Order: sequence, then C-alpha cells, then structure tokens
Amino acid sequence: MEQSLLSFINTLRQHDVRISTSETLDALNAAAVVGYADQSLLRQSLAATLTKTHADKERFERCFELFFNARGESAQSASPQDKPAPSPAAGEFSLPDAVASDPDVAAAMDAPLVRAATEGRPSTLAVAIQEAADEMQLEGIRFNTQKGIYRRRLAEAAGIGQLDKAIEALKAIESDSLEGPIEWLEQRRHELDMAARDAVEHQLLLNANAAGRSIQQQALRNTRLSALEHYHLKQLPPLIRALAKKLATRHRQRRRIDRRGKLDMAKTLRRNIAYGGVPFHTYWKQKRRDQPKLYVLCDVSGSVSTYARFLLLFLYSMSEVMPRIRSFVFTSQVFEVSELFDRNPAEQAVEIVNQRWARGSSDYGSSFKQFADEHRGRIDRNTTVIILGDGRANSADPGLEDLRDIYHRAKLLLWFNPEPRSHWNTGDSEIRRYQSACHYVAECNSLAKLERLLDRLLTILR
Repeated sequence: MEQSLLSFINTLRQHDVRISTSETLDALNAAAVVGYADQSLLRQSLAATLTKTHADKERFERCFELFFNARGESAQSASPQDKPAPSPAAGEFSLPDAVASDPDVAAAMDAPLVRAATEGRPSTLAVAIQEAADEMQLEGIRFNTQKGIYRRRLAEAAGIGQLDKAIEALKAIESDSLEGPIEWLEQRRHELDMAARDAVEHQLLLNANAAGRSIQQQALRNTRLSALEHYHLKQLPPLIRALAKKLATRHRQRRRIDRRGKLDMAKTLRRNIAYGGVPFHTYWKQKRRDQPKLYVLCDVSGSVSTYARFLLLFLYSMSEVMPRIRSFVFTSQVFEVSELFDRNPAEQAVEIVNQRWARGSSDYGSSFKQFADEHRGRIDRNTTVIILGDGRANSADPGLEDLRDIYHRAKLLLWFNPEPRSHWNTGDSEIRRYQSACHYVAECNSLAKLERLLDRLLTILR
C-alpha cells in the first residue's frame, strides 16, 4: 500500500497541490499509524499532512475519491468472504482425465492465474490487475487515444496470456465435452480484460484534467497576448504568478551562493594553524556590490496596454529577487506608478493603472524628454532601464537624443517590443533608429518570451 500512497501523492502534485518531501514522509508515517482499513480515518490523516489551503483541500477530496474508490472496490472483491464463481454448466470446473493428462493441457492449466480461476477464486483476477497497475505506473496515461495500448499492456502484465494459452490448448483437442470449460475460461478472460479497461479509464479520469490544464497553460504561454480572447486573458494572472515563482526560486538560490563569495584559502589556513590546519573556521572572499536599480517605462496606449499590464504583473510577482523597481507609464506624459504597487497587491495595482492611464496614442518624443529631465541625475552605471513599447512615434519626434542620453548613463537599456519582427520598421515604426540607442531590443509578445527575457536579466543583475 505504500506504493499506492506514493502514486496518490504524485496524482495530487499533477493537480497542482504542492507537496514537499517532508510532507510526503509525514503522510507515510500517518498512514502507518492509522492503517488503511478505515478509509475515513485515512482520508482525514492524509488531508492533515498534505493540504495547506482551501483550494488544496478541494483538490484532495476530489482526487482521494477517484483514486481510492476503485482500489476499495478491488480490496472488497479480494476479501476472503468471496464465494466461488458458479460454473456455466455444472457446479465446478472439471476436465476429463484423458484431457487433463495431456502434457500441453497440464502445463497450461498449471499457470497461477488459470489455477485460481478454475478453483473459483475470482478475486485473484482483481488482485492481479491491481498489482500489475502498480508495477507499470498507469500514471503516465493522459489522453483517450492511449486507452487501447495501456489496456492491452495492463492485461498482459496481469497474466491474460496464461488464460489464452489454456484456452488454445483446450481448443486444440476438438472435443464437445470441453465446450463448458472453454466457455468458463473465456468468461474469466473477459472479466480480466474488463477489469483492465476499468483500471485504465479510472486512471485516465484522474489524469485527464491535470493533463488538459497543462496543455492549455503551455498554449497560453506561447500564444501572442494580442491573440488571446478576454476569457483567456483572465486566466493569465495565476499562470504569471506560477512562472514568476519558478523564476524567483531559481534565482534566489543563485543569489545565496553568490552572496557567500569564494573561499579565501590563504586566510582560512592562517586562521586554523592552531587546529593543525584543520579548517574549523572558513573565510570567504566577498565583493561588495551596490544594490542594482531597475526602471521600467511602459507604453500604455491602446495598442500595447495589455503587454504593459502583464510585464508589470510579472515583475512585481518576483519582487523578492528583483532589485528595487521604479515603474512608469506613459502615453503623451510620464506618470510614476511605483507607490501604487507598494500600497496595493500587484494585480489590483495593474488594474488601477489600466483604468487611469491606458488611453490615447503614444508620444515617445515628449515622454522620453520628460523622463530624462526628471530622472537623468538618478540613472547611473548601476541602473537598468526597460522600455516596453512598439516604437511607433505616430510621425512625431521620436525623442532619439533623450533616449541616447539615458543609454550612455545606464548600465543597460533594454527595449521589449510586443510587435512581431516582421512588422518592425514598417509604417511609422522607429524601432530601427531606437535600436542604435539601446543595448538590446527583443521581440516580447508572449509569456514564454517574457519569462526567457527576465530570466536572462536576473542572471545579469545578480
């Protein structure tokens, strides 16, 4: 049963219930204490050790019911109180002595699964299916199209081939007296095949929702944000938070290692002479680094406001590993919105920004001039500036000189363009000229691309 419990925990993880190794060990210990006989007590014990939030509890209850329901039925069918299955003809299975003494028939009928069937122990079939399912890891099934192959593999692993050989051996004799035994074995074979089908469909029911959600999230990550309908846009914030958390975890570990520095071998040896050179006390070389600064300047005009919204949400969802962020939005004027994110949750702050300033057409010239005049003195070689915009100046002054001034002062000036590259430098786009005043210009119109860009940025800034 321990393997079944581990399979159940893996199923919970597929349904987005976060379970650590220590929680897994707690669940195993709890199950060992309360046992598996009382399903209600087992359910309460596992829920106490594996769930943390209300959403986790809902997923747990649904998965527990699906996962252990079929196993409970199998266990019930495998109980000692099972009665022998009635023979289709007489009261028990029997073969004529002449047939039973045939070497081929005797070998086929001596197989464990055939012997259990002929002795009237149908529970053995259910046990064989369950053991085979645990061994072949049915958790891998995801789609309806896989049911046939998994059903066949499971039946073969359970020993359906033993029944096939016994049936073939009896049919080869061609005796009317064997019609009853053959029919009996064919019925047991059918029951085993149906049990395999039920086990596969049961596991597919467990996995399908998780697999479908994973496929949908992958599609949302790689689809251009402008192509998503309003219904799908509402699904993005939870996905963004999950991606941000993954990035934050990765770079938090890197920062810990980097903060420790390199081992100062000479100083370590000198300070441990009194201990015979055994390094009881270690010393590390550390370089003092000033905290990097990040300025984010987002165009929130109608054409790109959706991209700005999700860039800001992504950045502030990683606040624990990002440097101090000062965020600005603009159309024809620049407005700082940093305090909004300090006072409100990121998602709520983004909505406020969208309602107040996401209108009108963009004026890059006046916006760059205002930003440079107000913040020129604060931008230095420890500052990274990110600009999000399509670079379409609407045939007005592009503000190139002010952008170049920012470029010369900053450590990095990055431009994220939500338009596909095929649209760059067409119509009123000035992106080619802006490229000469940026360290890097990248196409950024999906969550997958945004995730890659921020991953690289954090690697540079750490």
